[in-house]
Amino acid sequence: MLALRHVWIIVTDVANSLFGSPFFRGGPQHHLGAKFSWSHIGLETAGHGSPVFTPPGSNIDKFVCDYSHMKGFKACGTADDRKCWLRNPDTGEEYNITTDYENKVPQGITRVYYLNVTDGSINANGQNFTEAKLFNNSWPGPLIEACWGDTVDVHVQNFLVNNGTSVHWHGIRQNQTMHMDGVNGITQCPIAPQSSFVYRWNATQYGTSWYHSHYSVQYADGVQAPITIHGPTSFPYDEAIEPISVTDWANNSAFENMYIPATGQDILLGGKGNINRFTGGIENTTEIPRGYEIWFDDIDPNPVTRAKRYLLRLVNTAFQSTFIFSIDNHNFTVVEADFVPVEPFNATSILIAIGQRYHIIVEAKPVVNSSNPDANPLPADGNFWIRTQVPLQEGTNRTSEGNATVDVNNYMKTGILRYDSSSTADPTTTGWNISLVTVGPPSNGKIGEEFNIADLSNAANQNGPYATAFFSFERPDSKDVRPFQTTYGNPTFLNLDNVGDEWPTGWVVVPENYTADDWVYLVLNSDNNDNTHPTYGPHPIHLHGHDFAIVEQADDKLWNPKDFNLEKIKRNNPPRRDVVLLPKSGYAVIAFKSDNPGVWLMHCHIAGHASAGLSLQIMERQADANLIWPAGNSVALDNAHGLCASWNTWAYDCKNYWPGNQGTDDSPDYPACTNATNLQNDSGV
Repeated sequence: MLALRHVWIIVTDVANSLFGSPFFRGGPQHHLGAKFSWSHIGLETAGHGSPVFTPPGSNIDKFVCDYSHMKGFKACGTADDRKCWLRNPDTGEEYNITTDYENKVPQGITRVYYLNVTDGSINANGQNFTEAKLFNNSWPGPLIEACWGDTVDVHVQNFLVNNGTSVHWHGIRQNQTMHMDGVNGITQCPIAPQSSFVYRWNATQYGTSWYHSHYSVQYADGVQAPITIHGPTSFPYDEAIEPISVTDWANNSAFENMYIPATGQDILLGGKGNINRFTGGIENTTEIPRGYEIWFDDIDPNPVTRAKRYLLRLVNTAFQSTFIFSIDNHNFTVVEADFVPVEPFNATSILIAIGQRYHIIVEAKPVVNSSNPDANPLPADGNFWIRTQVPLQEGTNRTSEGNATVDVNNYMKTGILRYDSSSTADPTTTGWNISLVTVGPPSNGKIGEEFNIADLSNAANQNGPYATAFFSFERPDSKDVRPFQTTYGNPTFLNLDNVGDEWPTGWVVVPENYTADDWVYLVLNSDNNDNTHPTYGPHPIHLHGHDFAIVEQADDKLWNPKDFNLEKIKRNNPPRRDVVLLPKSGYAVIAFKSDNPGVWLMHCHIAGHASAGLSLQIMERQADANLIWPAGNSVALDNAHGLCASWNTWAYDCKNYWPGNQGTDDSPDYPACTNATNLQNDSGV
């Protein structure tokens, strides 16, 4: 297992004292502004005046965006121009793709959702998975939809028998609402069985994400579902497809996979897979569900008009896998990454790490390889494979998973794009010739994993005023190993008034006490600085409470503080997102604005790595956090204490320990009460 340590290097002012603004703004990808206040209304009190409209791409019947209290505004987006969202014709004021949504958002309504977390059984790929944990007994869980500027209330009830739970709203900034981030041991105690909790968060961003359990590796057993927040887009489209999740699937519990190799794995697209296609030697035990399919219109578009454009919303919700997504014979345009609108760029494939999301727009116009048309000819039946390939680490060619052999020619065929809705035939198409290696040249063009953004090896050292933290990933034989462990029953949120730096060692709390205008640079090394403890592959690193700018990134090279030069880093509209893929034996430098007081988790999103300790907490502006949540005078703290009381009552009752009651109701027998080890009520997140 891997673990993490930190070394604080310099604590002074930050780069914008030198440059005025640390990043030059250009194109849609630039919102990194200050905090703002909120005013919302409830759905039950909302009138239905203008503007009330059905957003493009809504997947819930009769769903509308309701801005009734924004008098004078009207919806302004069209199929040929999606950049505008709302406009006041009288004043000319707009909410559009260039609006700084960290300072200004529309006034929407409050939307209310109800989620039950239950044990269940599902057939995702031809094998029954009897240890599933589900939202509302569905897989994937129910889509949560909102519109830009809405407030979202979610009532969560835990009906699991043997697990607590919590729900994290991945990528939602939670500006001054840290207590709604859903991370047990940090922002709350777990929700005990038969207990409930109400989350409330503000939709200041727009795009696609997902919500999932943050109770150890529980989300990989099924407690996950998509989020769509409707808003503007930087490129035109006609129709949107419902969010598409891609995940690995082991057919047994993720808690078991931490210790026991899986007997057969699969890749699910939209929650569906085919165990026979992925592996050899493992047969289905139940009926294989019909695979994921989408249908496009107009394979031969009218030459006078353009082809129809479809918006696809991709989310990687995997346990441990990065994927390369592509559609045979189709180019696409990338328009959004991790809630951040981007300058559109064209591609034939996109690399998606765990937790990352992309919006891509695909024309209903299949093409061949212009340089080699015979390599991927167009089929007569109009059926095309959708592929989700697992990239290889450089120098490897893994062909087995557990006790099964991967069918390297077919495993990536996880979905079908059809132009004839009556067809049921498998495609005969050939995939694009794409790189399957995760390191090397830039993978995603203008945004995303931009390796070698800046080469600072020959740059002069500049000891300017900036704040920098340095983090390394080390193997457990290192003497400096510090695996993260949190105490579920005593979250950091209840300890904000802790004086000084006397934090439990296992909590790995990194203090960061600057002002709302300061920038913090985090240097992430995938090794210690002397190259004696290399990691085994790339790591998708996710930061809660912020998105960040990726100002420098390199592979097969470790960061050297002597080379750091703020004038050389990428400040001209750098890539922005909330998950960065840290290259194997490389590094990344990210920067975020210190504008969100609270405690924020940063962790590897490979579920087993995070749960084994590859995480830390950033304590951001602790003094300001105590003003927001003052001890003895905070409803949020009172609610957190109540949730923790129910958790600690349940968690320390030996009757709730595995294997539970082995007798009858009349004559119960709880083996754990007579022969139990002490409950380990701390863990990785």
